[in-house]
Amino acid sequence: MTVPDTRRLQLAPLSLAAVTELLDGRGPDPADVHRRTGGNPFFVSQIATDPSSPIPDSVRDAVLARAATLPGPARRSLELLSCAPDGVGADLLAALGVGSDVVEALIATGLVDPRGTGVAFRHEIARSTVLAAAAPGVEPGLHAAMVSALEELGAESAVLAHHAAAAGDVERVRTYAPVAAAESARSGAHREAVAWYELTLSQGGVDTARRAELLEALADELYFTERLDRAIAVRAEALELRRALADDVAVGSAHRILSAFSWYAADSSAAARHERESMAILERAGDQREFGFALANSAYLAVHRGETEAALTAGTRAQDIADALGADPVLRGNAGVGLGVARLLGGDPGGRADLFAARDAGLQGRRDELATGAMSNLAHMDVEQGRWADAEAVLAEAIPFSEERAITICSMWQRGTRARLYLLQGRWAEAERDAHAVLATGDLPLGRFWAHLVLGLLAARREASPVNPQLDELWALADRFGQADKWMIAAGALAEQAWLTRVPDPRLEQDAIAALAAASLPGREHTERSFRWWMWRLAADGVQPEADRVRPEPLPSHGPQPYEEALAGWDDGSPPALLAALATLDELGARGVAARFRARLREAGVSGVPRGASPATRENPIGLTSRQLEVLALLAEGLSNADIAARLVISPKTADHHVSAILGKLDVRSRGEAAAAARKLGL
Repeated sequence: MTVPDTRRLQLAPLSLAAVTELLDGRGPDPADVHRRTGGNPFFVSQIATDPSSPIPDSVRDAVLARAATLPGPARRSLELLSCAPDGVGADLLAALGVGSDVVEALIATGLVDPRGTGVAFRHEIARSTVLAAAAPGVEPGLHAAMVSALEELGAESAVLAHHAAAAGDVERVRTYAPVAAAESARSGAHREAVAWYELTLSQGGVDTARRAELLEALADELYFTERLDRAIAVRAEALELRRALADDVAVGSAHRILSAFSWYAADSSAAARHERESMAILERAGDQREFGFALANSAYLAVHRGETEAALTAGTRAQDIADALGADPVLRGNAGVGLGVARLLGGDPGGRADLFAARDAGLQGRRDELATGAMSNLAHMDVEQGRWADAEAVLAEAIPFSEERAITICSMWQRGTRARLYLLQGRWAEAERDAHAVLATGDLPLGRFWAHLVLGLLAARREASPVNPQLDELWALADRFGQADKWMIAAGALAEQAWLTRVPDPRLEQDAIAALAAASLPGREHTERSFRWWMWRLAADGVQPEADRVRPEPLPSHGPQPYEEALAGWDDGSPPALLAALATLDELGARGVAARFRARLREAGVSGVPRGASPATRENPIGLTSRQLEVLALLAEGLSNADIAARLVISPKTADHHVSAILGKLDVRSRGEAAAAARKLGL
């Protein structure tokens, strides 16, 4: 009841920072609470009082008390609206039979607000409360009414499928869910596509051919979303269905795709087995286009096994088939990936044009995986062969595309490639950030390769610890791939670790590694020479005497490589060269390596060897507070002051003060200069 001197106060919504402070680390995520309540002070305060309950009784009672004032028809309309999280427009209100008088009654409750031409619940928590309070068995009927009305309006398939599923309408789910899945896939929403295909398959009632088709589509989306093991299992199930149907072309195509999936999963033997099956079956089946794709896949796998001539032969045959079929750009582009890498390895710069053409074919044909896969291979080869400026340009285009289109295998590989590039350039803080981002993204074996290399080498160079889990993971991956280039990369990293710790590594004594001493990797000079240098250093220092004793040729120079330049000082061995290198190592933060240099200088009788910075100075050389270091890291990521404030849950004014103080301490005039200084200092 309201007494005469009662005043109604309109309270402003709480900010995310205020919600975070009220919850004080208890119960649900503050951002989720802020979203569900819209910052409503009463709702937030009740959740803070009872954080273990998704909807506290006090909130539920307050919402339902307002709903109880409605007459029966209006109450049903309110329940109908609760089925639509994004609100209901005027057309849908009319299709549902909700008149203007009912709309006014709903708005009068304070639970619903006008939104555009229609209405929507003011707070998500109110909507979910009304829906949850509907009588048992009522909700499916509400969704059935929604889907019927939405059909009249020609709504999107995803919306229709959602309501059909909630209504328990199997036939409509079978109709709309696969269409929603295909639309999601085309737009790059691969996780949503997985959910729609799984919903479709869960309904049953489809024939064998249709089930195989749905499983194949699901496997592709699982692959895009980093669930590679499940993608392989689902594709294998579809393969058995195609085999039961005696559909040779589909069986051959399934083997082709399984060979690619297996390679990405670091199962080289399975990849080779499926590759052979696909080639044999599709050549017999007589479907030239599918056989062309099998050849393109074979070219790609061959080039990564180091079989350059085989890759050139298969890739050329595939492109000939594409031309004979009337200039099939997608087939030609797929063949161009393996062909382009093979040409680059053979010293033909025209391979870059092949890879750009494959990218363009993918973009024009809306084959995202082809477009970004071509860029993954091009960036890798540009880094490997020293076209570092080109590599940065390719990655600047490729990484946002892969992340926007949610093609995880490619975004992981591309970020890992960039981490490797940054490591070579001496940009260790940026390399470390990219590598950690890769490992936080997913568990795709191929995608994690470069991240383990970068983090393992950084740990070795900084700490020289005999235990290095990242390099152990790298070695395990190289072992699974069984390819010469990956063996060399992993073995070179283990050799560097052994050189730093002066502890022999028995893994470097395996026959497979000994065979690499006689191996040659044309087109991969950086990988090969780096491996040989570390094996030579092991032998020269007597750490692993049976290692290679032949001094290799100098590493190719592709721009500033401060770490490699410092190691040249070790190989020179003279005190002036060691002292000059020591300054570079201290600047990089290579504490473990610098310790070896200092020890060697002292053994040579050099007095007054620089001690290097103290741990505190190394961590914070310019006197920033811990909060300012956090702000500087976000500033270097390109965040605005408002975004920094939101990320750190501080006021915008406080963020402004921190940024001003940072600019002063760094003695720079702009945010861009501050970010550059942070990278230079390794912060």
